[in-house]
Amino acid sequence: MSFCSLPDRAGLKVSGEICLPTFPVWERALERLVAEPLHPYHLDVAAVTFTDVAGVTALAVTAQRLDDGQRIVLHRPPRTMSRMLELFWPELVTIEVAAS
Repeated sequence: MSFCSLPDRAGLKVSGEICLPTFPVWERALERLVAEPLHPYHLDVAAVTFTDVAGVTALAVTAQRLDDGQRIVLHRPPRTMSRMLELFWPELVTIEVAAS
């Protein structure tokens, strides 16, 4: 898994697999998100090739910890990520899936 800053807004472009070997790196990236008062925080996850339930759970738990007014905007999430969020956290309003 790799990360790079987005050039035009606060956030990260994530690529590769979010799974057991890369989970600590993913978790650290999400912790930075909570520590920074960004409104909103963008995650371009179009280049994520695989994510397991633990990776999506970490994202959902992070979103649940955000302060009022903060949110995470997912750009082009893989279908499995979107589907897990829909199934397990349907009422989670701090994650928004961008149309593009």
